[in-house]
Amino acid sequence: EKGQKTCYYELLGLDRKCDVAEIKSKYRRLALQMHPDKAHANGISVEDATRQFQVIQEAYSVLSDPQERAWYDAHREQILKGHDDGEPAEDPFKTRINLYKYFSPSCFDGFGTDSNGFFAVYADLFAAIDQEEAEWEDLDSDEDHEAMPPFGGADADLADVSSFYRHWLDFCSRKAFGHADKWNPKEAPNRQVRRAMEMENKKARQASKKEFNAEVRQLAKFVQKRDPRVKAQQKQQMKENVEKKQRDAAEQQQRKATEAAERKERQEASRLADEARWAEVAAEREARRARGEVVSEDDGDQTESEEEVEFVCQPCKKNFKSEKAWEQHAKSKKHLQVVASLRREL
Repeated sequence: EKGQKTCYYELLGLDRKCDVAEIKSKYRRLALQMHPDKAHANGISVEDATRQFQVIQEAYSVLSDPQERAWYDAHREQILKGHDDGEPAEDPFKTRINLYKYFSPSCFDGFGTDSNGFFAVYADLFAAIDQEEAEWEDLDSDEDHEAMPPFGGADADLADVSSFYRHWLDFCSRKAFGHADKWNPKEAPNRQVRRAMEMENKKARQASKKEFNAEVRQLAKFVQKRDPRVKAQQKQQMKENVEKKQRDAAEQQQRKATEAAERKERQEASRLADEARWAEVAAEREARRARGEVVSEDDGDQTESEEEVEFVCQPCKKNFKSEKAWEQHAKSKKHLQVVASLRREL
């Protein structure tokens, strides 16, 4: 029944010292046995089977997560003792709200818009926590209470949802936590003892505040993991990441194709330039022969060789066939290092 708490270990038939492999194995076996499709074979209605199956899934979700399991183990008794009748927490001065009962899906009924649904229940809860902070704020502080972002409904803007969890996952209470005091300084026999009492009280208040902050933050984390809006946002983010990855891959492929085409174009231009140069050398050779000069076949090669080594880098002792190649070399790190070394020597 709704509101009834069952230990997750007992529900899955596990020992509290079980490991992850045992949890997974037991869950798979129970999931097959208690699946809603087998409701008739188990002698129960589909609705009851679905409800039981959801509880089994919730138990596995908590126990298979190391952080959630550690929190559940540390607060198991409080969670199991939490009631839906408004029973206050053990320490009414700490908070009038029993936070532990909200660490279970049994505190809400589905994700609809009714008053017992996920959004209404947790919206009221976080609003109550914030209201309590406003009422119980530390009077020794000069800062005014700033209202925390509301939980919102199923149709809340994703930016508002992100803002809500960003603030509540970093929750820090403004209460004085004077209920944690161990001593009454007024009963101290002297000043030295009173100061010691005040110091211990201060440490106790800080410890109590730290514990309460951790409870609220863990509650926000618990709710966030089950929030349909967050799941939808994560799904959308994953989709956008995949699309971005595909766009980046397409752009990279296009860039490679463009670079290959430009490289091919440069090679073709170089080939045509070489052919034109050879044609010019051949024409000059024929003209010299027409003038009666003796021309050997090596003259053209020597001219070409001279043209090829027209650009020379003396410091690096390298020859270049074109001015562009020489200019690129002159900008290179290696050339600049050689030049700098020669300057130091001079």
